[in-house]
Amino acid sequence: MSDLLIRGVPDEVIEKLSAEADRNRRSREKHALFLLEQSLSGELERPADLLNSIWNSPAPDVNLEKIERFQKERGRRSTRPL
Repeated sequence: MSDLLIRGVPDEVIEKLSAEADRNRRSREKHALFLLEQSLSGELERPADLLNSIWNSPAPDVNLEKIERFQKERGRRSTRPL
């Protein structure tokens, strides 16, 4: 897989991408890839359609209950002092 570097992205866009990625428990990179795949799939005609689909649908591959239960049950992983 090749890399893609996008320069000149406004801070506001990066902040929104970060917030949306956090909400869906993804990294910014994975969430940006998800958005690109959605936009290039041909299902969406305008940028506004992409934004509406992002805000109106949860991430398809995330089970928040399992993640929260895993984080509770795994305990502290580091032996370093707090």
